[in-house]
Amino acid sequence: MYELKSQYLTGMEMIDNHHRRIFKLADEAYQLLKDENMLFKDEKLLNIVKGLQDYTKYHFAEEETYMESIHYLDLDSQKNQHQGFIEELDKLNQEMDQISLGNQDELILKILNYLTSWLQNHIEISDMLIK
Repeated sequence: MYELKSQYLTGMEMIDNHHRRIFKLADEAYQLLKDENMLFKDEKLLNIVKGLQDYTKYHFAEEETYMESIHYLDLDSQKNQHQGFIEELDKLNQEMDQISLGNQDELILKILNYLTSWLQNHIEISDMLIK
């Protein structure tokens, strides 16, 4: 189960609320993976990936605007990390074209592994430095 635990709280309400939404989308993917009764998961997974793409673009724009407003010195690094995340989601979305009954859980796991790594590393390391 994915949830925004205390170690991921930045203390910035807007950013923490955005992160909650991203964790919720990750949890939807996790619940989809665990749902053994759903045979065809492709449409639901496509909606989750699309939701992640749309929401993270919004979140990154808001976060970058905030960092600009406080003259955050490491803004360029954050922008590069954000762009890398968007590009990875684009690649995962392209893999959706090749999803089949036999590999749909494999793709969900790939998405969850990427999200887990990103959420841990980016939030706990990079976002905690924003003040």
